[in-house]
Amino acid sequence: MASVFHVATSGSDRADGSAERPFRTINRAAGVAQPGDTVLVHAGQYREWVKPRYGGLSDARRITYQAAPGEHVVIKGSERITGWEPLGGTVWRAVVDNSLFGSFNPFAEELTGDWIVYPKGAPRRHLGDVYLNGLSGYEVASRAEVDDPAPSSTT
Repeated sequence: MASVFHVATSGSDRADGSAERPFRTINRAAGVAQPGDTVLVHAGQYREWVKPRYGGLSDARRITYQAAPGEHVVIKGSERITGWEPLGGTVWRAVVDNSLFGSFNPFAEELTGDWIVYPKGAPRRHLGDVYLNGLSGYEVASRAEVDDPAPSSTT
């Protein structure tokens, strides 16, 4: 028989996933959901990597993940970083422990491939990205480039 598991930002991953005792993370629900089950996610922002343990068995027995009716759900693959310290002017710094990334650190991986051409002597760029207020920053190689950035171009 199909089950419905609930997830809410006020829940606990030690709960049973019922409407009265929802899980805290979508990933916890994904770890117990079986073919034919539904994971109902309630309003809020979820910062997690969802790795379902099981898949569906057919079109009739899928594991369905959906927002609760009328509720706004945001799933982000990003992490909020705290502990920023001022370095002067409008420049701030935060140190991020590598354990945050688990087995894959995008800031340690260089962009490579036959589609990218680096000018001679140019620093390599990385897969990681930093956002501030929904806008992506761009990578520079030195503090001097932070203090006096070159004009950016999209062409």
